Amino acid sequence: MLFLAVTLLGLFSIYPASSDRSDIGLTPDKMIENHGYACETHYITTEDGYILAYHRIPRGINDDENTKKPAVLLMHGLTSSSAEFVSMGPDRGFAYILADEGYDVWLANARGNGFSRNHTTLDPDVDADKFYNFTWHEIGYYDIANAIDYILDVNGDSSLYYIGHSQGATVFLVLASTRPDYNDKIRLASLMAPAAILKHFPNILVQDVSKYVDKIERILNNWKIYEIPYVKEIRDMISIHCADPSTDSFCDTLYQLLHNAKIEDEFLPVIHSNDPSNSGMKQLVHYGQEVRDGGFNLFNYGKEKNFEIYGTETPPPYDLSKISSSIAFYYGKNDGLITIEDEQTLASMVPNVVNNYLVPDDTFTHGDFAFAKDVVELVYNELMRVMKEF
Repeated sequence: MLFLAVTLLGLFSIYPASSDRSDIGLTPDKMIENHGYACETHYITTEDGYILAYHRIPRGINDDENTKKPAVLLMHGLTSSSAEFVSMGPDRGFAYILADEGYDVWLANARGNGFSRNHTTLDPDVDADKFYNFTWHEIGYYDIANAIDYILDVNGDSSLYYIGHSQGATVFLVLASTRPDYNDKIRLASLMAPAAILKHFPNILVQDVSKYVDKIERILNNWKIYEIPYVKEIRDMISIHCADPSTDSFCDTLYQLLHNAKIEDEFLPVIHSNDPSNSGMKQLVHYGQEVRDGGFNLFNYGKEKNFEIYGTETPPPYDLSKISSSIAFYYGKNDGLITIEDEQTLASMVPNVVNNYLVPDDTFTHGDFAFAKDVVELVYNELMRVMKEF
């Protein structure tokens, strides 16, 4: 079971990068302030009691604080956090770039991660079975919806831009299809490496493991493993061994396993100051069901409970035809999680696709949307060009 958790953790984790070693050991808000940007931390309480910490960069480094700016919400991937968009530093960190382009930038932290591990009544350690009883469905249905309302109330606009990476794309599709009234609050949704249709998942090991996902879930529950284990220990181990990656064989091996040539290995210490972050095992189980079943469906509880909850023996698919907001997709040729075939299937299911952009680099991978040294030129410039049209 630990092997499964570590395997999937490595597959879904997002590893951003930074060229500034002064960011090592800092939380996202401290990184932002370290580079001279204003930063605010806002606590958003969801309808079902989760307390989310959102980091806000209200303006660019040289901007007038009184100038009205459109809001943009950035949502990270699984086992990641708001650090995903700032750990690369001002030159490559998307949050900084957007702030300097004149946006009011809000960095999300999904329920249960290291910065949103809080609840009005539940203790994540004592009540772990209840606290982590959610998948990415609840992150989309509650977290994103409540955050959008909160941000628009603070910003004063009636709509905002949304940018999601991997699970950050998944949760938007959940929101826009299950609470279609929120489509009117989205100017444009930009979804990078969207994790939704996983029918042709390229990793054979994960394909094989997904066949037993129901048994795995029962074992996890019997062993009372509700949260992905050892994330702090993983970060601590990396910080010890990767203080000087060029001289440590462990760190070099880790670099080869988790990264590709688009990230410089000396940046690992700042990357892993915050990543991997906490996540619930049920999120992984839900993705495992998507790999096994090939669709984009609500959580499968088994025939009896499905009938009790959904009125059918199998979980219904998310009705993507209800999404009316404009969506731009960005995907890579060498993505180890999202195949071109599955992305194109997803794009064909969404009514209003305004850009379906294949990154013009044969080596571009899933994590490169967050940390590639040339991500600005290959992705962010195109993404912002489309944003300006809305």
